[in-house]
Amino acid sequence: MNPKDDIRLAFVAEWYQVEAAIIRTFVISFHVRDNAVEVFDQRTKKIFLRRTKVPELSQRDFFVGSKINVFGRQFDIIDYADDMTRVTLAKYRKKGFVLLKHSMWAKHLGGFLMTLNENKININNGNMVQFTPKTVTQFLAGKQQEDVHASVLMNELLAGPSIALELIGNNVVDVMAACQKGSSDKVKLSPSMEAFFEREEMRLGFYCPATEKGVDKDLSYFFEEKHNIIKDCLFKNSTLAIIKPHSIKDGLLGTIVNEILSNGFQLNAMRMILMPRVNCEEFYEVYRGVLPEYIPMVTQLASGVCMCLEITCEDDSKRAHAEFRSFCGPMDPEIAKLLRPHTLRAKFGKTKVLNAVHCTDLPDDTNLELQYMFKIVD
Repeated sequence: MNPKDDIRLAFVAEWYQVEAAIIRTFVISFHVRDNAVEVFDQRTKKIFLRRTKVPELSQRDFFVGSKINVFGRQFDIIDYADDMTRVTLAKYRKKGFVLLKHSMWAKHLGGFLMTLNENKININNGNMVQFTPKTVTQFLAGKQQEDVHASVLMNELLAGPSIALELIGNNVVDVMAACQKGSSDKVKLSPSMEAFFEREEMRLGFYCPATEKGVDKDLSYFFEEKHNIIKDCLFKNSTLAIIKPHSIKDGLLGTIVNEILSNGFQLNAMRMILMPRVNCEEFYEVYRGVLPEYIPMVTQLASGVCMCLEITCEDDSKRAHAEFRSFCGPMDPEIAKLLRPHTLRAKFGKTKVLNAVHCTDLPDDTNLELQYMFKIVD
């Protein structure tokens, strides 16, 4: 698709109007050439938002099932609005699902995410989950598996927390099935995928459904239905890290996760969310009137999905807050590059606002911020 062409993609989207407690339906058009959005209200038959450039959004944000923020309003995209959009995108923006077993992700999560990104497979949602005998039985119910295989998978999922990921990509269901088997008649894996999944521990380290129907069922189980399986935070000598939306859109999610896990830190809880603007304003409230970047910081955090992580140190005698804050570096990446070139913000940050990651400033705020991201924001 040539970005110079003024291609218009149109979607049916819903917005929940809190004041009236009703769901309103709109048609959202995205113009690829200038990243402009136009919103049409189907109820009033009037333009709700005239064609307006929204730099925070890109073509990859628009697909059926995604959530987008447009000037503080969160829209859920539920369908294509015309046949041209359906034909253009339906083939390339398929949904997939993987469940990473603890034995694999604890060592290779960063590499797994990096490999997906290299192959244009995006992460749209993710949670760390902790199964119980009851919930793992619910999850496995109805799956076409031999008794022995199901029993092995059940034991593996009970052995430690797992990570559930919603994937978006071209032919992603067949691609992930081929990765798990090591080969496939349906698809040819790229050299990077063949190299990463040639080891048995990688192929056996995750579960994925083999059909689109199975994908829909698993996505519903992990991201829509309420089973109380999201892994709780430790809230003890831990701290919050947020991989910001611009980093995820730039394809740096796996790289940053890999940096964190390769430098003496552990991941105890994980949640990927798209935050409404009002929650972003509340979260950054301490900076209102203090930092001139407050409004741009809010806008950036609300611009797309972010990855929230509860971080602890491998050496539990160290203070997680102080260690991780030091590892992130100064807020301004330019200063970080001069004074702390090996920090996350020096490596991946661009500006004070686009500085790759958020970390908790004050030690007394760590549990408050973790509570907000993992308990309060829905």
